[in-house]
Amino acid sequence: MADDLHTRYQRALDAWCTHSETCEPCRPEQHCPAGAPLYRRLADLQDAYLQQLRSR
Repeated sequence: MADDLHTRYQRALDAWCTHSETCEPCRPEQHCPAGAPLYRRLADLQDAYLQQLRSR
C-alpha cells in the first residue's frame, strides 16, 4: 500500500507540474477548470502520504 500511495502521489505531482507549466490561468491560489481537479488530487494524495509517514 505504501508504495502504491507514493506512486499515485508522484504521478499526481507529475500531472500537475506538466499542466501548470503550460497553463497561463493557473496560479498558486487559482486554477483553471482543467487544473483544479489535478491540483485537488495532488493535495489529497500529498495529505494521505504525509499522514502515512507520520503514523510510522
